[in-house]
Amino acid sequence: MKLEHHFASLGEAFSSETLIQPLLEQRLVEFNQPLAAFLSVDIKSPETKRILSGELPQKSSLSMVYAGHQFGGFSPQLGDGRGVLLGEVYGQDGLLYDLHMKGAGPTPFSRRGDGRAVLRSCMREYLASEAMTALAVPSSRALALYDSREAVYRETPEAGAMLLRTAHGHIRFGHFEYFFYQGKHAELDQLIDYCLTHYYPDCLAAELPLVSMLTEVVKLTARLIAKWQAVGFQHGVMNTDNFSFTGETIDYGPYGFMEDYEPNWVCNHSDHEGRYAFSRQPGVGLWNLNCLMRCFSKYLERDQLIAILQCYEPELQSHYDTLMMQKMGLDSVEVMQDLVPDLLTILAAEKLDYTVFFRLLSHLEANDCEPLLDEVVDRERLRTWVERYQAARLAMVDVDWSQTSFDMLKVNPKFTLRNYLAHEAILAAERGDYLPFRRLLNVLNSPFEEHPESNVLAQRAPEWGKSLEVSCSS
Repeated sequence: MKLEHHFASLGEAFSSETLIQPLLEQRLVEFNQPLAAFLSVDIKSPETKRILSGELPQKSSLSMVYAGHQFGGFSPQLGDGRGVLLGEVYGQDGLLYDLHMKGAGPTPFSRRGDGRAVLRSCMREYLASEAMTALAVPSSRALALYDSREAVYRETPEAGAMLLRTAHGHIRFGHFEYFFYQGKHAELDQLIDYCLTHYYPDCLAAELPLVSMLTEVVKLTARLIAKWQAVGFQHGVMNTDNFSFTGETIDYGPYGFMEDYEPNWVCNHSDHEGRYAFSRQPGVGLWNLNCLMRCFSKYLERDQLIAILQCYEPELQSHYDTLMMQKMGLDSVEVMQDLVPDLLTILAAEKLDYTVFFRLLSHLEANDCEPLLDEVVDRERLRTWVERYQAARLAMVDVDWSQTSFDMLKVNPKFTLRNYLAHEAILAAERGDYLPFRRLLNVLNSPFEEHPESNVLAQRAPEWGKSLEVSCSS
């Protein structure tokens, strides 16, 4: 494994040298072999294994400094309080990928914390990041999971763990906020040049490279959130320090995947005001981008920044429309937009399972709607909607009902990461049994396949499973 250290070359204003501090009796319990092969990381190499676990210290490993707006309030200095960037490696696509360890121990930015992570949170991030990747949602990914016999104290003592994760980059909106509000203009210049060179090199050929790069960031963010809304994902903590400059989902904490459809659903029980509720995510994305654009006020005119931000809403709407057309097997935006509001109203009123409903819709026959009607109390209301929907599909040009259903099954997953399934897998792992975790990971890696042996993992959550709380504590 050949580690690169491009971010480290920016200098000490951007980070502090930090070493991974291995846990007590630490074990490698899960390794993402397909991802490792893509990154040319050979875990069978004794040296590579020792580097990744922190047993062989790397002098260029570091923790990043950044700022961020957290639940609307600005924190002028945050940073990797428990994370260590080992360096970067090249993937088979020729792009650089960070290797970043979560739970690596105290850093200069730990703010009196222990710098550790617990097994519960590491497993949840591993499962979510791989599930999102399989759903074609840009995301960080999990490369390795370590457990240990070291106790980490949160509400109660828990097993300490570390998660080695990868992403195109871990530069956040908060990186730019840190240097802008500190008045460190030379460092802000460096960061802009670094991002243009390493993440947006095509923009260098544009007449205005910075405008081109920021426009791309806005569009990537818009498309990312459109995907969140289409798959029913709620991030839970959409602070600017949790937003990636490369348009990836990062920092999985109190996230959730929609089960019973509820537009104002809040998965993070610490978000008492519902700031980051599911229906508010598109607006929060724009708010965060506004925060980011302020950091470039010395480079671009106000009208230029406004024009860049104005790309957000049409990009998000267009991408969301395309995704929903695919989920519904339609070929017209207008028809889809006519049908979706009434459908979502029905889903909310009936508390229908979002994933189950769209999977059933994919199996719908041209002249039979009984399987769907059996899901609801108000059968006539849904029947009226289904008849409209069936007529719309039959009216499509060159309609092939079977082919359309086949295509819908490729975008409407059978399996989703239900909170209670993650909870059960975590409880088993805490007892030393990782089999439920691996079974769940297997279906999440290919969620559109039938996996008949795992049908139980596609079932709706029991009532007790719908009331589990997820917090930021990890």
